Amino acid sequence: MKFTNVFFVTAFLIVSGLSVSGQEKKLSVDNYIKTEIKKKHIPGAAVAVLRNGKVEMMNGYGLANIEQNKPVTLNTEFQIGSTTKPLTAMAIMLLVEDGKILIDEKASKYLVWLPEIYRDITVRQLLTHTSGVRSDLRTANVDNFSLSEFKKRLATAPASFKTGEKWEYANTGYILLGMILEAVTGKSYGEFLEESIFKPLGMNNTKYNEPTGSLKNGAIGYDWQDDIYQPSPYFAGGYSAGAISSSLTDLAKWEQALTKRKLLKQSSYEQIWTPTSFNNGRNSFDFRGELTGYGFGWFLTSYKGHKLFTHSGTVSGFSSAIYRFVDDKVTFIVITNSKAGADRIGYAEVLGRGIADIYFPAKK
Repeated sequence: MKFTNVFFVTAFLIVSGLSVSGQEKKLSVDNYIKTEIKKKHIPGAAVAVLRNGKVEMMNGYGLANIEQNKPVTLNTEFQIGSTTKPLTAMAIMLLVEDGKILIDEKASKYLVWLPEIYRDITVRQLLTHTSGVRSDLRTANVDNFSLSEFKKRLATAPASFKTGEKWEYANTGYILLGMILEAVTGKSYGEFLEESIFKPLGMNNTKYNEPTGSLKNGAIGYDWQDDIYQPSPYFAGGYSAGAISSSLTDLAKWEQALTKRKLLKQSSYEQIWTPTSFNNGRNSFDFRGELTGYGFGWFLTSYKGHKLFTHSGTVSGFSSAIYRFVDDKVTFIVITNSKAGADRIGYAEVLGRGIADIYFPAKK
């Protein structure tokens, strides 16, 4: 009887496309997420595993809204913070392909108001965080200032370093990219992404600059303080640097588009995933203790010897991460409605690495 049960379970897994070891990993990930969100006081999370563009696992965990006892579903909308940046880069490349933006043109051609100190930075340098533009113009972690205020602050912000000299993560640069997009299209950043990326890919639960708390499927962001969950103060995320909200289903559709090279030409994807070079010819830098490159909106690195293209995001009450193990053809997507403090390492990134440890255990 035991042999028969094992036989039929194994047969089912083979027919369904999951190997026995793949099913074991899926169950391990499921147990891991359930354990970790409880341990780390994360109200809710949504997790997907895709292999070669096909969904292997997609689950919601915990609560999207504690006060209403609303569970996380596959269509729950979370703010994704800086995981907005790869989408901004994709939008820019769509305009490059249309001939409306030249990748090595000075940004001042499109933004004539740029302060003199930044007039020589190029679109490529903004995409790759090598422009030297002041990295962040916020005066506090939650600082929802207007674009007119952005221009005012940029006018007096000293450069961080000489253009092209090194790499420094710059939200300011990605806000400028959104402004370039608006200048050449005559459309708002949100309108352009809706028409050019979200609708074509069927990303129906993905929005720009809308508080998720006001959305039908929206999650509430929380902080764990004084042993209770406290709703986090709302922060839009910084325009084209981090103001998109999305669901697990939609991010999986985007990942499938990346895998199948939809929307953009192969040559554009090659540029997106080529590490930028600095003035001295080097194309890597130390990031959190790891040798890393950066393309257009993606960190190009490795984890445990596995080639990895990744980006994550944290914003008040939310965190997100996408881990694309390109040679292994497996991708992990994690979004949560809580984050770890004011730094850039959110819970989603921690959970994503935990999933990677399950799929790529240390060799004995």
